[in-house]
Amino acid sequence: MSELPNGIQSLQWPRTWVMAAGIAALPLVFAASMALAATNQGTGSIASDATALNASNTITLTTTTMSLVKAAFLSDGSPVTTGSALAKGTAVKFLLYIDNTTAAPVDSVNVSDVLAAAFGYQSGTIKVDASQNTGATMAAIYAAANAASALTDLVSAADVAGINGATISAGQNAGNAKVLIPTGKVWAMLFTVKMQ
Repeated sequence: MSELPNGIQSLQWPRTWVMAAGIAALPLVFAASMALAATNQGTGSIASDATALNASNTITLTTTTMSLVKAAFLSDGSPVTTGSALAKGTAVKFLLYIDNTTAAPVDSVNVSDVLAAAFGYQSGTIKVDASQNTGATMAAIYAAANAASALTDLVSAADVAGINGATISAGQNAGNAKVLIPTGKVWAMLFTVKMQ
């Protein structure tokens, strides 16, 4: 974040975003896009007899790269673009979301956002939602997350997300409950900071 005249600051994104699902880490992108899926089939034989395997023995693996999208909004829901100049004390709501366009639920996702010192987390503002259908607009995802009940802020198995120091995180890797993204749904986390 850079200081501008009259106490105005230029909004820059927090430094670190980490997301993983299961064992494989998923790359992060800053736009809603999905990679192409690839299908692989494993076939073989039993004791060199290829006819011993039929269709029920064929394994199909489908992999899809998912993306984590981050956006910022003012308290009234107006979008904030990167590089926007905001006065100290301005409340900003950060939205992180993952759109599950796959044909299966995505299990054990972990998301972390490390806040720079210029962003003061506002207690009791972490909210999580997974009610929107895949492909929903960012405005609809924001509205649904904003309407959700706030979590406790505690890092515990009772809540899916919490804060520890300057790190807001969701998922078991951070000591929270498991994050599950249903098939065809968008999982979103929203929290509020103030410009310092």
